This record gives sequence, structure tokens and C-alpha cells, in this order.
Amino acid sequence: MAAVSMIMTEEDYKEKYRRVEENLPYINTEEKVRHCKAEVFEKYISGTLAVPWGEDRSREADCRFYLDKDRLLLIGDPAELNPVMEAAMAEKAPEAGTSAGDFFLFLKALIGEEGDYIDNFEDELTDKENVMLAGSDKIPADFEEDMQKARRALLRTNRYYQQLADLGQMLAEAPGEVIDKKTGRYYRFFADRMLRLLAEAEDLREYSSQIYDMYQSRINIKQNKVMQFLTVITTIFMPLTLITGWYGMNFRNMPELAWKYGYVAVIIISALLLLAELCIFKRKKWM
Repeated sequence: MAAVSMIMTEEDYKEKYRRVEENLPYINTEEKVRHCKAEVFEKYISGTLAVPWGEDRSREADCRFYLDKDRLLLIGDPAELNPVMEAAMAEKAPEAGTSAGDFFLFLKALIGEEGDYIDNFEDELTDKENVMLAGSDKIPADFEEDMQKARRALLRTNRYYQQLADLGQMLAEAPGEVIDKKTGRYYRFFADRMLRLLAEAEDLREYSSQIYDMYQSRINIKQNKVMQFLTVITTIFMPLTLITGWYGMNFRNMPELAWKYGYVAVIIISALLLLAELCIFKRKKWM
């Protein structure tokens, strides 16, 4: 008996398999799809796939699946699932022809562009690092927001890879009545590939954290320079403020107030103080 692989909507599934009988596949459609997971039974396997979707992976494509020796059912949006299945079947791989083999090819096609995604993500992070290293004055205003989005995207990607790796391992160890040993080895290869992708994604997440830390250090250095400048300005004018406050008391017996050259003397003393402070600050490299 040839294997049957079908893609249908949840409504079509409920219409076709509305009665739960021993010879009909059962999928829990009441459970919300949140993870990639599988429940392995003696004669069938069912589970869910939550696939990051879109260029920015801001949403997830939901899919439920049922797998036994003769049937593979994929429950979800055909507009999203059909292109993946068509790409899987286009290879005409030797794994095709069985329900377990078709599902392996479907998963393989599902992650077919993940290597390119990781490479492109690394290139984007490298570009951001180069922009940041070019100088704090050239860092875009939305740099921090972009880095936060990148880290969230990598977090979702890490979780997705880990779940697919666990899923592949479970299918590799599934009962022989559902998945034969030869196909089980394919799923083990799939799990190993997901673990390699997971390791690369974790490296990228650490890389993004290092870039963000460097960005924070640049911002802190810039803020410290501003505070240093303000401190120097305040220090320069402190002696002048003291002189102003001192002679602003206007006591009667302050001889400098009646001195003919008192005003000129204050100007000269203030100028000398300013020059002395500027020389000290330059020598200390505070300016």
C-alpha cells in the first residue's frame, strides 16, 4: 500500500475525520500550537510545529501533524505548507515513498534555508559592529533598538532549533512499526544538523551580546566625557564665584572697595586664575 501524504486545513480535517475511531487518525486540534514537539505512540505519532515565519520571523506558522505507517497528515495553512512540501518532493529523493520518508523530506525542506539565514544574520551583525567601531558619533539613533530586535530574533531561533533537534531525536527512536530503522537514521542526521545550527545560533547570540556591550561602553565613555567637560567648566569658575561672593558682601571696612585700582586688580587676578587652571587641566589632560 502506497503512503498517503496530505495537507489540509483544520476545518477540512474536522470534516473528514469528525469521528474518532481506531482506524482514523486523531490529532488534538484544541491544543494551541506553541512548540515543535511530538507524541510517540505504538502505532502512530502526532505533534505540532511552530515555525518562525516571515523575513523578520515576527510571527509563527502553525502546523499539526499525524504520522503512521501509511499516512502523513499536515494540518495548517496550505498556502504556507504546500510550497515546503513541493520543494521536498521536487528532489525525488530515495527517502520519498513512505509516510515517514515524506515527513523527513518535509522537515528537511523546512530548514533548507536556515544555513543561509545564519550566514546573513552574521553578516548583519558584522556590519553593525563596523558601524559601532567607526565612532560613537556615527552610531545610528536606532542602533540599540535594532540590537534588541536581533537578540530577540536569535532567542526565538535558538528555541526553534532546540525543539526541532529534540523532535528529530524522538522520531529517530520511534517504534519500528511507524518509522523503520533506515528512515530513523535520516531523522538522527536531521537532529544532528539542528544541533549544529543551534550551536551557530548560540554563537551569534553571544556575538550580539558582545556588540551590545561594546555599544554600552561607547555610550558610557561619551557620557563620561560630557561629565568631565562639565566638571572642568564648573571647577574653572569656582574661584571666580568665590571672588564674586566675597566682594559682594559690601562690608564697610573692606579697603578694596574704595581702592582706586580694585576693579582692575580683580580682573587681573581672575584672568591669572583662569590661565593657571587652564594650564593645569591641559597638563593633566583633563581638557
